[in-house]
Amino acid sequence: MFTLQQTSRDESGGFSNDTFNLVPFSQTLSKYGLKFNRGKTHTLQINLGFLCNQTCRHCHLNAGPGRKENMESKIVDEVIAYARRSQFETIDITGGAPELNPNLSRLIESIVPFANRIMLRSNLSVLNDGKRDHLMTLLKQNRVVIVASFPSLNEIQADSQRGDGTFKINIEALRKLNALGYGHKGSGLELDLVSNPTGAFLAPSQAQTDERFHQVLEQKWGIVFDQLFNFANVPLGRYRNWLIKSENLKQYMQKLISGFNPLSVKDVMCRSLVSVSWDGYLYDCDFNLAGELFMGGHKIHVSEMPGPPAPESHIATDNHCYTCTAGAGFT
Repeated sequence: MFTLQQTSRDESGGFSNDTFNLVPFSQTLSKYGLKFNRGKTHTLQINLGFLCNQTCRHCHLNAGPGRKENMESKIVDEVIAYARRSQFETIDITGGAPELNPNLSRLIESIVPFANRIMLRSNLSVLNDGKRDHLMTLLKQNRVVIVASFPSLNEIQADSQRGDGTFKINIEALRKLNALGYGHKGSGLELDLVSNPTGAFLAPSQAQTDERFHQVLEQKWGIVFDQLFNFANVPLGRYRNWLIKSENLKQYMQKLISGFNPLSVKDVMCRSLVSVSWDGYLYDCDFNLAGELFMGGHKIHVSEMPGPPAPESHIATDNHCYTCTAGAGFT
């Protein structure tokens, strides 16, 4: 069973339940007799900062070129020490654009002995800015899994979400990764793609989208990859602002709520993941980081944490959690 901790924030997640008539996430859990707590924590997610070369419309962090939040060397050392004493199975590096943090290479080389699997989440355009060939080589040498954002096969849609010209840049980046061996069966170099809807829609079938992306990318551009993850956008940050501006917030939240799948609760990532922010504080996931909901509702710094969060410990929740429990879920 799972146990639920109420957060200190309004359960509406900043949305007025009176105005939008939203059912709070905690109430939906209670309706299905579900409680919500941690299992075994096997993944450490490291958010190196909100600095990014893009201003994507769907970003839950409001990441962009003007953001100053970037993990400093001292915090990187504390994160490495935490990884050493915790022995996580997987370490997941994200941002912003993590490639823009000058400590990335050192971080990767330092944590290799302490994890079976290291992942880097990339928007691809940074890898293909003409300055990162050494980073691509480092990723290959350490067999880092690349999880690349590739929202659409339609150039116009992709550019409208991420910026003019990014589609072509990303196609070329995928070709470079393929040339290094990434995405080829038996290479041991995993290349996964992540697709997000470009508007106020829920993600379509992952199986069908995966098949289509494999077919189109190989036929049109000769690109191969391992698997595709098709995720809904989280109503936080820049995406939430866009929903409000376009008057789609109420409609989108109602779609998430109506799509609630009780079977997805057991597999949500916060049950097995702990996220450390650019400033060293811990969260149950990167979305709670964006929503400023500290791990279990308590502000704890990575330097103070003796090891992974204990099984059965509390998870902070809010209404954005509907995103991870709609349809097939968000793992």
